[in-house]
Amino acid sequence: MKRFFLVLLMALVLSSLMAQISLPREETVYIAGALWGPATTWNLYAPQSTWGTDQFLFIPAFQYDLGKDAWIPFIAERYEFLDDVTLRIYIRPEAKWSDGVPITAEDFVYALELSKELGVGPGVGWDNYIEYVKAIDTRTVEFKAKTEPLNYFQFLSYSLGAQPMPKHVLEKIRAQMNIKDWINDKPDEQVVSGPYKLYHYDPNMVVYQRIDNWWGKGIFGLPRPKYIAHVIYKDNPSSSLALERGDVDWAGLFIPSVWELWEKKNLPVGTWYSKAPYFLPDGVGFVYINNTKPGLNDPVVRKAIAYAVPYDEMLKKAYFGYGSQAHPSMVIDLFEPNKQYIDYTLAIAMWGTKDGRIPTSLEMANKILDEAGYKKGRDGVRVAPDGTKLGPYTISVPYGWTDWMMMCEMIAKNLKEIGIEVRTEFPDFSVWADRMTKGTFDLIISWSVGPSFDHPFNIYRFVLDKRLSAPVGEVTWAGDWERYENDEVLELLDKAVSTLDPEVRKNAYFKIQRIIYRDMPSVPAFYTAHWYEFSEKYWINWPTEKNPFWFRPAPWHVDTLPTLFGISSKNNPQPVPSWLETTERGGLGIPTAKIFEDIQKAAK
Repeated sequence: MKRFFLVLLMALVLSSLMAQISLPREETVYIAGALWGPATTWNLYAPQSTWGTDQFLFIPAFQYDLGKDAWIPFIAERYEFLDDVTLRIYIRPEAKWSDGVPITAEDFVYALELSKELGVGPGVGWDNYIEYVKAIDTRTVEFKAKTEPLNYFQFLSYSLGAQPMPKHVLEKIRAQMNIKDWINDKPDEQVVSGPYKLYHYDPNMVVYQRIDNWWGKGIFGLPRPKYIAHVIYKDNPSSSLALERGDVDWAGLFIPSVWELWEKKNLPVGTWYSKAPYFLPDGVGFVYINNTKPGLNDPVVRKAIAYAVPYDEMLKKAYFGYGSQAHPSMVIDLFEPNKQYIDYTLAIAMWGTKDGRIPTSLEMANKILDEAGYKKGRDGVRVAPDGTKLGPYTISVPYGWTDWMMMCEMIAKNLKEIGIEVRTEFPDFSVWADRMTKGTFDLIISWSVGPSFDHPFNIYRFVLDKRLSAPVGEVTWAGDWERYENDEVLELLDKAVSTLDPEVRKNAYFKIQRIIYRDMPSVPAFYTAHWYEFSEKYWINWPTEKNPFWFRPAPWHVDTLPTLFGISSKNNPQPVPSWLETTERGGLGIPTAKIFEDIQKAAK
């Protein structure tokens, strides 16, 4: 009965919100699971912009398609390699900002130079790998890669994925205020490149409205929903109830026993797979260990923690079988092509298991700590030879992330058994994220990066590259949250991506794995699920295993925009646009293999 009244109350609240801002239900996609707190800013140069800004308002030159390993030219019309380190991007003549001003090469240059100056913003970090970006003419942008270090993957990521920003707008704002403080929350004044802009927001909801005269309409058509509305629910359970009622169409949620929604309740709800594991793998979930904290800065302690993590138990009891234990190499081995980059001989010898994964062994964890001289006190907490006590520490995730909260409890219990005092803490997301990005946490469970054309370089860079980090107390979303520092890793990363020889690249990755096993900067715990659910009550043709037109279908993912071009109203079924195919099949997607062929031709 209590559940019934809760659902009824939620329905009344949602109906009230819908009536207040007059959103037609058949033209609106309602979302849950991408935004967990009030909106902050729609400025990509702020420390943290509101969900949707990167997804729908500002789009890149080319957008990467994971499913087909191809690049869709959005703002760009084509590219050209002058040689193996110089790339030109040609902007579509149709491309305009939403105020009618043409998108120019200067907008690309200004956006990247501003990110370089501020240390935050679209493409931040590009100057580590690109020597210069310059405007050749109004619609031609030239990028030249640095040769020390030469990094083909970052060269392509930063150039093909570059997001222009409206120079004519930002220059005026900077003359008036610190650009980081700009909220950009006035719909009539927003200037964007994408097919949506802000329509309405309040503490409970954020709504975007389609730009019906969007410049890309003649090339791509328009995304099908006129409005995208995200109701800000307090937690996963309330969001899940809204999905069950059909009040939410598109979700990115952890839902216990998700299969019951259609198998027992017969609801028009689905996930990517109709059977286990139900969700695509999205990346590696880590137990991040702060390498600057006394005790935790010892690789011996971090290795003991790795042995104490209850991998199987967490996945079965907390994760409902939605994922599997991550490989300690950090390489996502669920994708067959990635297996070539794992030194299985080394991993098997190091961890003593058939597949080279870390076993849960409290016995081994205790043995490691005993041999290192960490002795248990009367309270059961170990103390180092230098007097450093292993605790109390905290392990935390945001409140409401019920699966990860349960994982934290399980990990804390096991760590207590080996003499490391760890307490769980579940603050609001904003508090948790602040500690994560400033490096002031002890232990957290959090995400990293997922499969992409540059995997596993992308995850090694995100987790291990100190060039992405910042001093403790300063914000960084870019990576290296545990503040790990190792110059040898940087040299190997640079070597792996400065060659077109796959054997040289593979051997560099193998050496990085040896360092990972020795230092265990943080613990690769499990493959995170790409949380994605949909309801067909009002909208159909969602991406699935049987309809795989887009492999980044979660509403929270930065590359999810094409999902909205492929779905259609239940009352007006439409086919998936042909431009989502690769060039070989009549579409616009340029395969990564073709891009590397062009680099090799230019090198010759």
